[in-house]
Amino acid sequence: MITIKILNNTKKADVWLLVIMLLQSFNLVAQNVPNTDHDSLRIQPFTQNPWYWQYQGKPIVLRGGSDDDNLFQWTGKELTDHLDLLESVGGNYLRNTMSDRDEGNVYAFKKVKDGKYDLTQWNEEYWNRLIFFLEETAKRGIVVQLTLWDHFDISSSSRWEVHPWNPENNVNLEPGVWKNFHDFYSTVDRDVKDELAYQQNFIDHILSITLKHDNVLYNINNESSESGEWENYWAWYIKDAANEAGKKIYVTNMQLSATNAVRHVMSYGDLFDFVDISQTNQDSKGARGPAHWDYLMFLRQKIASFGPVPMNNVKIYGATDGSTNYSAGSETEAIDRFWRNVLGGCASARFHRPSVPTRLWGSGLNERVQTNLKALAMLLEKLDIFACTPHNDHLSPRVSVPSMMEAYATANIGHQYAIYFPQGRYKIDLDPWVYADKLKLQWLDINDLEWSEPEVVEVQWEGSKEDWGFRGLISLETPSNRPCIAFLEIVE
Repeated sequence: MITIKILNNTKKADVWLLVIMLLQSFNLVAQNVPNTDHDSLRIQPFTQNPWYWQYQGKPIVLRGGSDDDNLFQWTGKELTDHLDLLESVGGNYLRNTMSDRDEGNVYAFKKVKDGKYDLTQWNEEYWNRLIFFLEETAKRGIVVQLTLWDHFDISSSSRWEVHPWNPENNVNLEPGVWKNFHDFYSTVDRDVKDELAYQQNFIDHILSITLKHDNVLYNINNESSESGEWENYWAWYIKDAANEAGKKIYVTNMQLSATNAVRHVMSYGDLFDFVDISQTNQDSKGARGPAHWDYLMFLRQKIASFGPVPMNNVKIYGATDGSTNYSAGSETEAIDRFWRNVLGGCASARFHRPSVPTRLWGSGLNERVQTNLKALAMLLEKLDIFACTPHNDHLSPRVSVPSMMEAYATANIGHQYAIYFPQGRYKIDLDPWVYADKLKLQWLDINDLEWSEPEVVEVQWEGSKEDWGFRGLISLETPSNRPCIAFLEIVE
């Protein structure tokens, strides 16, 4: 209890002002008390820097790779071994579509008679696989970005012909109600509540499982070509269900254009909480080399005016150098995109799964991916990336043809700097942008997973402090033609 002594000549208005000020101060104190509630352990935007996520109360850079997009369909040791491998190389992030089109997959619905399915009864194997998957990822601190709808499950005629959603294959809908996947994905636009009820039932059952877990982010559609009304409806639907269950969830959408995905989130900020810009990470709909970095910075600038909110990359395309899939790009480019995403301030970076041998889309969790995930873990042990910002404006090339020079920087100005150099020989100048004389430099050889011995480098100042254009430069030359990271810290 606090006793306040009021003098006799104190005005009543002043008394009330004092009370209000005290109450406000108590409220501020309460706001600064660490939140020990369970909700603070859930995956959520980092309170001190919402470009990133925090999980289990700590900021986290989400990174990973896997050999499938719907790992929940994997069972037993096959799944747990893959999760153990991801964890062992520093990965903590997976994509999971609620998909059922691959060999060995099972459907969500129970087969009842004449080979038909009942959309109101469940195939427990499907749901037990999801439960097991979420339990095992949670044990390992792995965050799951879960996609509710994947139109590729039913978009081809061959898949539609055998799928339970096809009215010809279930006992619930009259044949012809949905003639193809276009009818299925137009239920919201047509406002057909009796048809929507079956889709809602499916989503309700997903949520009955996923809302029990703290490690799930939500994406409405995979590479959506559906209407904005469809995207918005399901975002509202799952957020409303989560609110009724007393849970806070974070939702995005993924469109075939990263620019459109960002526009949609910015247009409906009450429904969507982060952006997925995966389509920047392929040759056909994104970019490569410096243009990829510029695309990231363009989107980041737009999001900054709205947010900021986390920028996720649940898919980085590119596989097998020499592959004939020119839409995806090469594996070397995929690795470069991975590092650009990380140093470009993105909240997540995951290598896309490999596909059929004749048309590879990603690298999965192969040996090169494992090496780069390990290298990132080594860098993050030294670099406080949550205090950093992308800063290629601190770099200048030292070659006659500047467009040939590639380097990508992030910095906590006055403290730390990290620069990624792709494969090749590069010479650049770094301006630390503060009055500093000496920095400690170490090189990380990504392929060998080795740090060089630290060395002290001196800032070379042009002119004097009174001169126009006075600046300091550190000359950096890559120690080999292998991909590497330059890590610098100011010491004087």
